[in-house]
Amino acid sequence: MSAKRPRYAAELDGGDGPWVVALRIRDLRDGKVVVYAPCLAAWPDDLDRALRDADCVFADGTFWDDEEPRRAGFSRRTATEMGHLPITGPDGTAGRLAALPAARRLYTHLNNTNPLVDPGHEGHRLLAEAGIEVARERAVIEL
Repeated sequence: MSAKRPRYAAELDGGDGPWVVALRIRDLRDGKVVVYAPCLAAWPDDLDRALRDADCVFADGTFWDDEEPRRAGFSRRTATEMGHLPITGPDGTAGRLAALPAARRLYTHLNNTNPLVDPGHEGHRLLAEAGIEVARERAVIEL
């Protein structure tokens, strides 16, 4: 939900509208809803509405906090300046995810500098206490 394009797509002709979108998928058999939002530069009201009745939400977990890219030394920009809301901090998504009624709330799209790539990192416990998990490779999610 951002008009900011990735560097590799800066030259593509795609209009002035949103570049990043979330996918909302409803299973016609049982009505269950999954929302996949792997790159969030903002958390607009439209996203809130899309998540309100979701059974499972996958959200952008690229960066743990806003300063991670600077601290890791690969960018002079913060996470939000790079087009990713961080998990923690004043603009963090963890609180918003925790408030959702979804049965499953998972972070995906972790950068290799995100401390959550370490299964033993304390952040996993903190997120678990809020009912949030980190998506694992090849995991099967059943609702």
